[in-house]
Amino acid sequence: MVDLTLVEWIHGSEDCEAARESADYIEWQQVQYLPDTYVFRQNKCSDYEANFVYLLVGATKALLIDTGATKEGGEILYEMVRKITPAPLIVVHTHGHPDHWRGDPAFKNAENTEVVRIGAINMLKYLGLDTWPDDPVGIKLGDRLIEVLPTPGHESASLAYYDPRSQFLFTGDTVLPGRLYVNDWPSYVDSIARLLDWVKDKPVAHVVGGHIEMQRTPNVQYPRSTQYQPDEAPLPLSVSDIEMLYAAISGKETPERIELGSFVVWPY
Repeated sequence: MVDLTLVEWIHGSEDCEAARESADYIEWQQVQYLPDTYVFRQNKCSDYEANFVYLLVGATKALLIDTGATKEGGEILYEMVRKITPAPLIVVHTHGHPDHWRGDPAFKNAENTEVVRIGAINMLKYLGLDTWPDDPVGIKLGDRLIEVLPTPGHESASLAYYDPRSQFLFTGDTVLPGRLYVNDWPSYVDSIARLLDWVKDKPVAHVVGGHIEMQRTPNVQYPRSTQYQPDEAPLPLSVSDIEMLYAAISGKETPERIELGSFVVWPY
């Protein structure tokens, strides 16, 4: 098992043009956390968003959470995933912002692959949810059940995923070491409360999101669109970070920018 708090992720370059022309340039960094659990990080020199995506392999199916920020990156990611597993693949998303699904085209036309369309209505239909956002459901991968909870607020179709095997809580852009962009304040506050209630009896080793936007120094952010982040904060957060977040935002009817060390609440 890899210690994710110690992983040094590819973090771009001071000269991305030269970096991309280098023979050792990689589009995606691949980290195998468990034999059946993988974390990928897109190179910031390919897109400044530098998305994290996650692959979970079960006995009969595999699940990919997000596809990254570029069409070309999606093509490379697809080949990497298929080198890991030939199993029937389900592609889902943490929410509908384009940097999380621009890699979809490579998967949409691929054999043995199902891409769940973006949007709350589509997720309702696929997951068999009766109501949004109150009902948690699951995606079965044979011997592995991935639990899913709607968490609107950052974006209307935001979802969190929980994997009992790795004990990962996947939060997309709802909670991450960066700017927590909030589009719908009341929904976001409700979602953080619901998220905490959802995991209160679940073992959570790591809370993992879609990006890193903070330095190791508390409250110090990298500028938006930067392509070089040489002293990044670790990817994993913890449930205690979500508890701290909820304590800071609960009861506030007016959206407010709040610095909380590992992340910044950022209404927009």
